Amino acid sequence: MRRLYVLYDARCGICSRARSWMLEQRAFVPMEFIAAGSERARRMFPQLEHHEVPRELVVVTDAGDVYLDDAAWIVCLWALVEYRTWSFRFARGPLRSLARAAWSILSANRYELARVLSIESDEELARKLRERDTPACDMT
Repeated sequence: MRRLYVLYDARCGICSRARSWMLEQRAFVPMEFIAAGSERARRMFPQLEHHEVPRELVVVTDAGDVYLDDAAWIVCLWALVEYRTWSFRFARGPLRSLARAAWSILSANRYELARVLSIESDEELARKLRERDTPACDMT
């Protein structure tokens, strides 16, 4: 495995922050983040279901293997130098059910959590940058 494609919810502040955090980490395997449901995601992975509002994290390997939900998070941790050991811990035994429950709760409440913590999504930040760079109309 030489590359992971991570389809994340660019409208979610928690998901966008997790993307930024992972990109800051040293990685054994490079990760390319793609907004889930985007035209690019549909074009690159036509075999996947693409929802307007993504329900889960999806990771696709360069070999075509697909990981969903908690397995996708574990694969992301496995790709990171400092967190590979944790990925093995979360992948089996009692921590697997804990990981599954934690990611399920986080996923179900991610928009509300992002709102409460004032974490902006990639889409919100891009919209603000576009608005800032758009010249105001001079009515004089």
